Order: sequence, then structure tokens, then C-alpha cells
Amino acid sequence: MSYPIEIKDKAKNTKGIKIEAFRKNVRTTAPHKHHSYIELVYLSAGSGRHTIDADTFIIIPPVLHIIQQDQLHFWNIDSDPAGYVLILKKTFVDQYFDYELNYLLSRVSTCSALNIDPEKAPAIESLFELLVQENKGIEKQNAVLIHLMKALLTKLLQQLPTSVTKSPGNLYFSFCEQLSASKSLINNVAYYARQLHTSPQNLNAACKRQAGKPASVIISAHIVSEASRLLLYTQQSVSEIAYRLGFKDNSHFTKYFKKHTGSTPSQLRLP
Repeated sequence: MSYPIEIKDKAKNTKGIKIEAFRKNVRTTAPHKHHSYIELVYLSAGSGRHTIDADTFIIIPPVLHIIQQDQLHFWNIDSDPAGYVLILKKTFVDQYFDYELNYLLSRVSTCSALNIDPEKAPAIESLFELLVQENKGIEKQNAVLIHLMKALLTKLLQQLPTSVTKSPGNLYFSFCEQLSASKSLINNVAYYARQLHTSPQNLNAACKRQAGKPASVIISAHIVSEASRLLLYTQQSVSEIAYRLGFKDNSHFTKYFKKHTGSTPSQLRLP
């Protein structure tokens, strides 16, 4: 007899983020999926197996396991576990208009299991604990929480194998780095393709393979994210922001922004 696969929502009734110590009573779970969130599980102790989709990983701490939305997974742990669980909904990440956070999260998410250097583990565990404490606050917009999360993801990225970080298949991530480093964004795929010594076709293919979107959509998302951040967190005028983001005039910027967000720049800025 077959049974329906359970879909869990551990982030329900939260502000879109949940960070807590890994529960020691979690040993064996039935196969299940997650509802609209990514889960990062850091284990500093424990042994057994963890299955994600068709892959089964032997638990050898310290290790980070990443479970994507809609992935099926289950645990078979045979000794006392210890560590942390970080659950993130896309809605939580998006509210900060922080492209760097999205980028770091997408980089870490390229692995299902990431082995951690034992010498680096204490620093990573300290960041997890700081996140636990900071998340107890009631603020909707918590800049400290975001900075801690970015520090944690950066530390975790340093643990990626060299073969992964230098892989030619990471054209998408090189593109994201170009966008993040650009002082003046350019809404043109061919421009960034030239910077990366590739063709627009190759760049689009890499973006679709990694992110499921063409390069033009990723550029637009970056521009809108940066525009939203500047509108909400700076005193720059709409004209100054339009010029900074490469728009010829306010009218063009306003139409572009409304097309992608449903609101005008002035409406977003209203208290």
C-alpha cells in the first residue's frame, strides 16, 4: 500500500526564518518534502545516513546538508545528534532587497552536503549561535540578522572544494559576481557576456541551467533589487537613483520599475 508523501511547513507562523538547535530526539523520519523553503542543517555530532532525493549521504560531522524546496528527504541517525537547523523562505530573503544574500544562498545551494574543516567549525558554530540569539528579536527588518547570515554563508562558501569553485560550469556565478561588483549596472546581456569572454547564448544557457531564468531576467532582478534598496534605505532622489542605475530619465525608470514590481518608485517610498 502506498502512502502520500508528507509536505512539512516548519516555517509556518514565523516571519519566514527559523533558526534553532538540531533536536536530539530527531533520529528517524519518514520521507517528506518542505513547503516553500530551503533548509540548511549543520551537524557537529551524530552518525548515520541522510537521504536527499536519490542520494544517500553518510553523516560525518562537521557537515552541512542543504535541502531545497520540493526535494524529498529523510534521516536515519543512530547516535546523539548536535548542530543547528536554519530554515529560510524566499519571502523573507526578498523583503530585504539584498542581491548579495540571494547570491550567497544560491552558491551554497549548489551542494547537497558540504564537509567542513574541523578547524573552521568553531567559527561557523558561533555564527549559528549568534543567529539563534538575534532571531529571538521581534523586528521585521533586522539588519544584524542579515549581516550575520551573509557572514555565515560566506564562511560556508570557503569550504567548497576547489574543483567546484573553479569549475567552468560556474559561468552563472561569475555573471552574478559581475553584477554585484558593477558600480553602474548595464541592462544588456551582450555587455556582460563580453566581460566574461563568452557569447550571449552561452551566458543565457548557463543562467537557465542554474537558475531557470535567462540572463536578461537576472539583470532585471538585480536592477529592481538595487533600486528598491536605494529607495527604502537612502535619501537619494528618484532622479539620482535613475541616473545611478543607467536610466536616461525618470519616466523610463518609473515605467521599468512599475513593470517589474507593480508599484512606482514614489509609491514604494511612501511610509
